[in-house]
Amino acid sequence: MKSERTIVLVATDVEKIINDLSLLVVSMDRIGSSYHDKPRKHALEVDKFLLEVKAFELLAKARGILTEAYNAQSSEAEVARSEEEAESLPYWKYKRL
Repeated sequence: MKSERTIVLVATDVEKIINDLSLLVVSMDRIGSSYHDKPRKHALEVDKFLLEVKAFELLAKARGILTEAYNAQSSEAEVARSEEEAESLPYWKYKRL
């Protein structure tokens, strides 16, 4: 059963996550607005931007901060349930064409 409880985070960690997410969301919106009628250019700019800002590292760090706080303040059963839910997410899979 999911719990409606509070997980405490360090304020500087929260600020970092907010700023990193803002960088990604606002920039992706701007790219989308700038190249809405040019799908190829849009895809190239998205790829270029994500690589330049190391978006995957930013997201992995944010996930790590949140996971560490959650795991430290949760029971073993809650952590196991959360991990089980994560295993059932619709992750991308390579598909042969």
